[in-house]
Amino acid sequence: MKRIYLDYNASTPLDPRVSEEMISWMEAWGNPSSIHEEGRKLRFAIEQAREKVAKLLGVKSKEIIFTSGGSESDSLALMGIAYGNNDKKRNHFIVSAIEHHAVLETAAALKTRGYELTFVSPTKEGIVDCEKVASFLSDRTLLVSVQSANNETGVCQPIEQIAELCKQKGIFFHSDVIQSVGKVPLNVKELSMASLSAHKFYGPKGVGILYVKEGTPFEKMIFGGSQEKGKRGGTENILGIVGLAKALEISLSEMDFQGRRQFQLIEKLWDSLADLPGIERVGDPLRRVPNTLLVTFTSLRGHDLLIGLDLAGIAASSGSACMSGTIQPSHVLMAMGYDPQRASSSLRLSIGKYTHEEEIGESAQRIKKVVLEQLKYYPKKEMVLL
Repeated sequence: MKRIYLDYNASTPLDPRVSEEMISWMEAWGNPSSIHEEGRKLRFAIEQAREKVAKLLGVKSKEIIFTSGGSESDSLALMGIAYGNNDKKRNHFIVSAIEHHAVLETAAALKTRGYELTFVSPTKEGIVDCEKVASFLSDRTLLVSVQSANNETGVCQPIEQIAELCKQKGIFFHSDVIQSVGKVPLNVKELSMASLSAHKFYGPKGVGILYVKEGTPFEKMIFGGSQEKGKRGGTENILGIVGLAKALEISLSEMDFQGRRQFQLIEKLWDSLADLPGIERVGDPLRRVPNTLLVTFTSLRGHDLLIGLDLAGIAASSGSACMSGTIQPSHVLMAMGYDPQRASSSLRLSIGKYTHEEEIGESAQRIKKVVLEQLKYYPKKEMVLL
């Protein structure tokens, strides 16, 4: 049985062209901070990659910080501005309630250190309303953080409007754009900060970007060196950095074609699943990245569903999580107003550029078979969360 990968929002395969770029640097062992030729060669490669990334994003190269990935970029953004801000009267953070845990947990950590924190819930369609954000702004607000697209629902947020609102008020704005890169157009230069992760756009794991607009207060959080223009200590991940730059170049060049293709495929998948008992599509079906479909069921456990699908040869994800033997409902769906049962029964299907059209029909058949089989064990019964 051929396995089918429908979890591109979790991670993407490494593009062979990216792999080739990385392999070409595998025997370059010098330290980029060294003044000798071996070091200078790597320093040149890093700065070349930085220039390429900056040009692709339409920003300045000195505004690009290479990190270990999305979680570090998110954490570094919030912590960096909190400790880099000299106006101590401005200690208020506004964060959407559907952010990645890297943002939510960093914000919570700042709250324990005396910072004021406000969470903004989305609409039932999963959209963070700009007017609602505006209602929480004050002269104490330092930063607003709202993702560009949600990793579970795929719903795109009005970050352009929120960024403009913050700009008018003199408030800094951060966006986790990890799920949008290579899927929908982005105007990063209008943001104060933005987080990116290479393995979400066919690049290597363990490397990411934090864009910090010139003039944004920022203090380094990793010490021990003057790397990354003095903003992040530690020897650079040369293979990851050159791979990231290549992956970004490819993803942006293929975005329009892949966006149209993947939108059609995901709609075909939904049409094939829409008649399943108790199924509901989550989030605005049009205002979203083109590769993502999130559904819930009335009487299934997301965790059990994933196990069944894995045995059926399908890799997928759920918003719910199993922690210490208990099923935790998706914090995203709970924030959207879903009850714990629905929020624990979600199934996220995300496709990518290596998804073939024939896999869509086969996936639908396997998913329907697993769902109908599991419904025999949960027929119209209320699911009990352990």
